[in-house]
Amino acid sequence: MATGVERFSKRGPWLVSSLGFEVRALGRAGMEYLDGDCRLHVNSEAMSDKAFVVYVDSIPEERRLEIQNNITRAWRSAGFEVHTQG
Repeated sequence: MATGVERFSKRGPWLVSSLGFEVRALGRAGMEYLDGDCRLHVNSEAMSDKAFVVYVDSIPEERRLEIQNNITRAWRSAGFEVHTQG
């Protein structure tokens, strides 16, 4: 993993981290997560109060905490709250 200060930018619907991963919402349900060769569909729900619920059981166990943290940082940088379940 890269070191230094993480920055986020927006490219179309994508939130792009300076550390190399990207995430976007797929409408009201679901997110797409990209990190190098890793491309995942993450089960989630967009809430009406500028928040997401992320169902962490949909993330592979071996990288669950890392990806959960990445998604949380990305959406918080854009002003959203992130809640996890599962």
